[in-house]
Amino acid sequence: MERTAESQKRVAIVDCGTNTFTMVIVDLVAANWVEIFRLRCQVFLGKGGFASAAILPDRFAKGLDSLGILKEASQNYDVDEVRVFGTSALRDASNSSDFLAKAKAKVGWDIEIIDGDQEAELIQSGVQLTVSNVDVPLMIMDIGGGSLELIILAPGESGNWEKRWARSFDAGVSRLAEFGKPADPLTEAGVQRYSAYLNETLASMTEAIHLHQPECLVGSSGSFDTFMELVQQAQSVPDDSRDDSAAVSKVVVAHPPVQRIDRDGFASVHSQLIGLDFAARLALPGMAPARARLIPLSSMLVQHVLDLLPSNSKLYQSSYALREGALRSMIG
Repeated sequence: MERTAESQKRVAIVDCGTNTFTMVIVDLVAANWVEIFRLRCQVFLGKGGFASAAILPDRFAKGLDSLGILKEASQNYDVDEVRVFGTSALRDASNSSDFLAKAKAKVGWDIEIIDGDQEAELIQSGVQLTVSNVDVPLMIMDIGGGSLELIILAPGESGNWEKRWARSFDAGVSRLAEFGKPADPLTEAGVQRYSAYLNETLASMTEAIHLHQPECLVGSSGSFDTFMELVQQAQSVPDDSRDDSAAVSKVVVAHPPVQRIDRDGFASVHSQLIGLDFAARLALPGMAPARARLIPLSSMLVQHVLDLLPSNSKLYQSSYALREGALRSMIG
């Protein structure tokens, strides 16, 4: 594909998450970038392997196959540089080094395994580009398969965002599913089964909320994209927040601001997600098929946090996450 005018370099960022391997290809232009291509591969790398702290053979093979697909895409788009990040499943697995070696042999990429603090830093860096229309203390929430990242930011005297607290928890939805064995549908009773565990595991988050008093919750990409779609479909509101990729492929655009998710709409969607079985959830307008299985647990986590925030707190979706944070570091 022809490069954007004044492109300095074409780069790809690959996020090897616990559930999904995602690649974004961009042209770096001055202090910004133009997105050229995005591809997601559903891998579920950590599925069935949390108890044994290992990537199971079928998931191991699926991960390598997906890297092969992403490698081919990077070659088709004539990428100059690729950075690959591994998160919860890869940092915890006892056979992670074997996966990294086989990935290097197959596609020639070195996977950077980052710890929870580094992951939270990159997520914050990406999401922070999108909160220009928010001027109150906020909590960033990134729901992964293996881990849950939470960051509290507040406006500083200089006008810049200041980090007040950040933490990565082993409370991603795939991990919760493997250890909690939730029923389908989850139901309110199922939510209550998780309640004591979440209260204990996320106790430091509760203390941080009381101390720093964030007034809104900003979800980074992933499940929050689906929540936005579900709420908009239920309220028959078209999503005009995302530009058509073909129309903007050669134009440098501003970073997209966070989008408000109606709290009443989310409450209604949450009730549906925990009350419907998998087939019924899959049929919901706006449901991303790959998220239908675990999204009740994502919704449960969001509601758990919202219950700790003021009743008038706002809920937002950011289309940026770890990948955009990595891009920001490359142009910084």
